[in-house]
Amino acid sequence: MFNALLKYAPVQIFAAISVFALISIHTKLLTTTEYGMLALMLLTVEVVRAVAAQWINSSMLRLLPSKKTEEHDNFAAIACSIIFCCTLPALALVSLGLYLTGLLTLSTVLATFLVFLTKALYQFYLELARIMDRLNQYRVAVLTQSIMAIVITGSLLVYFPNILSALSALALSYIAAGLVVFKPFKISINKLKTADAQAIFSYGLPLMASGLVAAISSRLDRYFIADSLDLAQTGIYAAISNILLGIGALIFMVVALPGFPELTKKINDKAALYKAHGEYLTLLCLISVPALVGFCILAEPITHLLLSEEYLSQGSTVIYILCAGVFVLNLKAHYIDHGLQFSLNTKYLPKISVFSLVLNLSLLVTLIPPFGLIGAASAFLIANIIALVMSLWLSLKKGYKYAVPLQVYKILLSTVCMAIFLPELRVYNFVVINMPIVNIALDVITGVIIFSSVLAFLNYNKCKAWVVSE
Repeated sequence: MFNALLKYAPVQIFAAISVFALISIHTKLLTTTEYGMLALMLLTVEVVRAVAAQWINSSMLRLLPSKKTEEHDNFAAIACSIIFCCTLPALALVSLGLYLTGLLTLSTVLATFLVFLTKALYQFYLELARIMDRLNQYRVAVLTQSIMAIVITGSLLVYFPNILSALSALALSYIAAGLVVFKPFKISINKLKTADAQAIFSYGLPLMASGLVAAISSRLDRYFIADSLDLAQTGIYAAISNILLGIGALIFMVVALPGFPELTKKINDKAALYKAHGEYLTLLCLISVPALVGFCILAEPITHLLLSEEYLSQGSTVIYILCAGVFVLNLKAHYIDHGLQFSLNTKYLPKISVFSLVLNLSLLVTLIPPFGLIGAASAFLIANIIALVMSLWLSLKKGYKYAVPLQVYKILLSTVCMAIFLPELRVYNFVVINMPIVNIALDVITGVIIFSSVLAFLNYNKCKAWVVSE
């Protein structure tokens, strides 16, 4: 699994860096109000994608590896046919979403729908390339999208600093990258009547319902902030949240992208699956736990580097709460929920998501008026913790076993030591360097050294024996 991780990690890291660069470009060339509007439009895209595309990708990812090689193209054509059949309902949902946010105009509908359509097809063909082990095409596509998004966005916003330019730039980047992994299929509505299509619907529709609710629930705070406070506050919150969600997506997907397909190959051997899932958890913790804790420690200089001053008025408290919420959200999605997915009990995921949505809604109504953005962040964290506990309890009840290797505890202890010593050993305590990015880089290196040293002292993965043998 570690070798599979190395295949995808470099391009995923580059893609994540490009996301942060994109956020920085948006926040520096758009006002907080304009960024708030952009955030609501992109939220509409993600909600519609959950309904009309993402569940199809998830079903293909789970079901296609079990098919014979000669059946792969036909199965992919069926999945692609379903996506195209969902485009008209998607257009209606985009219009509804923009109407509810008060952003409905012909130009915003067309631009937002174009972003949805291009991203949905790009993600479909990208996932297909990954499943079929077309590694080079996958890498080139990810790099192309990342680079083109930055270049086109920066170029358009310099001359035309408005929301439509930002949306058009994203759509063009998805088109350019999609052409790299594009593969023609025979699309037909008749394919929706086949047994494979029914299998996709049976597995995927519960995921669609839970994904829709999760997409709304995880970003519902932005709607309430816009309604209870203003678009400027929405822009500030969205910028911080997007950075953290981007970091969370990076560090978890670096393991999940190569790891999940490897796990599905062991679905029929419970002992091998539990063992592999434990190794997957170890890798997940090795990357995610120290990275998120390190980000919290270095939150102030990192946010100053990425965002302009008007986005930093809320202090670090919101960042810490959101960071914890992002960790819980991703741990549930990329580890805990596997218990229900592998035991074919995905019917419970929508119920958990609906409960989480109702809870989040209640908390937002209660906490935003008195506490503002801190209240919104707290609601996000509490709702995700409750959802994780529910998913874990149901998975255990259905007989799934989560193996927690000893190495995970070593990782947690090493992270605690890093959290204790890194603040005392940061560069500014010893020397003044007037280059923020250099300060951050040196602090990150210090954190990695502390973490790695404690991990080695604890003999992580029998590294002492490896060193002796070398």
